Amino acid sequence: MLRAALLASAALAAVPATAWAQETGTASGDANVTGVGEIIVTAQRRAQNLQDVPAAVTALTGDALEQRQIADTNDLQNTIPNVVISTGTGTSNSARIYFRGIGEDESRGAIDPAVGIYIDDVYLGRTVGSLVDLVDIQQVEALRGPQGTLYGRNTNGGAIKVTSVRPQIGETSVAGELGYGNFDRIQGKATVNLAAWDSGAIRISGLYRERDGYFTINPNGALANLAGTRLGDEKVYALRGSFYGELSPDWSFLAIVDYTKDKSQPVPSSIIAESDNAAVVTDRDQNIFTIEPAPGATCAATTTSIGCFTGYRSEVDAFGVSYQLKGDLGGATLTSTTAYRTLKDDLASHITFPYFQKTDQNQFSQELLLNTNLGNIDLTGGAFYYNEDADLAFTFIFPFDIRTKTDSFAVFGQASAELGPVTVTGGLRWTTEDRTITSSAGGPLAGFGTNIVREFDTDNVTWTAKASYDLTDDIMVYASYATGTKSPGGSADCFSPAGCFLPVNEEKLDSIEGGLRAQFGPATFNATYFYNDYQDLQISGTLPNGAFTRINAGKARIQGVEIEFGVSPVTGLSLYGNASWLDGKYKDVNFNQAGLLTGSTNTVRGPTCTNATPGSATYQQQVIDCALGLSLKNAPEWKALVGFSYNVDMGGGEIFFGADAAYEADSFALVSNTPGSLVEPGVRIDARAGWKAADDRWSVTVWGKNLTDREYFRATTSVNQVYPAPPLTFGVDVGFKFN
Repeated sequence: MLRAALLASAALAAVPATAWAQETGTASGDANVTGVGEIIVTAQRRAQNLQDVPAAVTALTGDALEQRQIADTNDLQNTIPNVVISTGTGTSNSARIYFRGIGEDESRGAIDPAVGIYIDDVYLGRTVGSLVDLVDIQQVEALRGPQGTLYGRNTNGGAIKVTSVRPQIGETSVAGELGYGNFDRIQGKATVNLAAWDSGAIRISGLYRERDGYFTINPNGALANLAGTRLGDEKVYALRGSFYGELSPDWSFLAIVDYTKDKSQPVPSSIIAESDNAAVVTDRDQNIFTIEPAPGATCAATTTSIGCFTGYRSEVDAFGVSYQLKGDLGGATLTSTTAYRTLKDDLASHITFPYFQKTDQNQFSQELLLNTNLGNIDLTGGAFYYNEDADLAFTFIFPFDIRTKTDSFAVFGQASAELGPVTVTGGLRWTTEDRTITSSAGGPLAGFGTNIVREFDTDNVTWTAKASYDLTDDIMVYASYATGTKSPGGSADCFSPAGCFLPVNEEKLDSIEGGLRAQFGPATFNATYFYNDYQDLQISGTLPNGAFTRINAGKARIQGVEIEFGVSPVTGLSLYGNASWLDGKYKDVNFNQAGLLTGSTNTVRGPTCTNATPGSATYQQQVIDCALGLSLKNAPEWKALVGFSYNVDMGGGEIFFGADAAYEADSFALVSNTPGSLVEPGVRIDARAGWKAADDRWSVTVWGKNLTDREYFRATTSVNQVYPAPPLTFGVDVGFKFN
């Protein structure tokens, strides 16, 4: 499959053929489609044609999202090369996002995401609540690689920018969609646009979705009466209101209020169905969607082991308000974005042991952005302030409480100069950040784990340098060097004095990237190579002394290649795809770091360190060598996607259909690469077909995802407890629009 995908990529790239894109009709805002085949993005904080941006960016317009049935952050998984996305372990509304082998799956405590998510230019500070539903969206941009110069915080892996549709002046319309699918999935979406006055408009969008769970729990013994209970039910309500007004020919504002309540049950863990290693305990019925106790285990009335715990619940409330003011200062454009967000969650789940969590977080951010040009020089500059107060109370065997206060301020600037066919770019960002983490552990841990205060005061400078060269009007090559950082923090665990809320230093990155951007008529071909050098990589695991904690795991090197292509060979037909190769290695670790990575202790080697001999004079070096041979987790070596969409004019409307086939190579879900943590997604096929009226008033879509009903998992928290990916899902949606 992979070979076929790569051959298809090469063949399509050779077709004499502007950037493949879906038309979105009326342009709105800075990120839009202006005419057939040209996608305008704001990856460099100014409007540019995607093909002119010297960076790795994937952009999907609102129409493309709709046509390919991309409903939330998870559905972006196959659309972007070198990206792995899944729901957080034991949660319902957090996203585990890995770009180019770097991401974050820890949502507790003062742990920041490695891939920044920005909703209408507002940074989301927590991974909880980051599984964003893509409703009434104008465009999504995925920026791979460090974004340490122009973006808010902690974007070592990259950034996802989501832009909602702006209220349309002079338009009064109602649009919506009703859908039904298997597992009794019911979904309703609606958008109302109101022309408030001659120079202003209001837009209100809403979503309701519910679905029965994919899972069945079958406890035995004293809890046998609960056998057959469904788990993983989904129930989501979301509402967004936006108000756009033009204050004068030069000044405008955009105010947005959004609220989401997600009462979906957490994704439960299941015992792995099969394993090549006889030491790995497998599921009783080899079905990861049925959850039973481990073989030989019997549930007592108070048993809380896997297959016996039944108290799954989750409620996430996310609220946000933002105000953007934009105007012309006479040769320069000023944009001010002020935002306040709150997040609350109440979670009961099972993550090897029963896990209970309550989060109360609020954040305030203010950004000033200035764009201007001086002849052939484009200038972008600004300042960013971020304040966060987060309180996390959780019980994981014992009770814990972690309070985090963060103040971050940055000043940044970037300049690009056109020198004939060559454009050179330089950018600089200075960030100062104060963070205080106050942590306490209860029960028998209170004696050494009460009111542990960690303070981090950091000042750093990140920068970027780029040069691009226009070989022709349609072909551009570029090279760049960029640096990035991820804020210091602390471990959320304190199970022993040796591993009690340990501090974690700042993570740093140096990145080299080179690429080709080619655009010929109805076809594009983009290729990128990158080399990332990480220092003090932040990671969680168990130290050789047995303490589970979070540390800086030495140095790592990650390199890779990414290809994206698209072509419209005939009217109505679009072919598209991507392919990527990734190679990630640890470069330098000490024994403590190696022990954490491999699961080795001072006296017992980890399961992958078969050549290490405990007690020997060279044991520590043997464990280090073992760690240096590990693969980074969530870093598949190969990924590929090929797909098509085809629209056929039928007079009174059009028939459309399309399909995607995605391939992903095996990778490990645990840093230790232990047996039972091997993720095997293989090939996944999605498809859709439907009809749309000529006046766009009515549409009907039939769709299916994971059509081969492949059973696999994307995450695990131990050698045999896994979190399954969704099975085959299908449904029908009926859309309408009235002006």
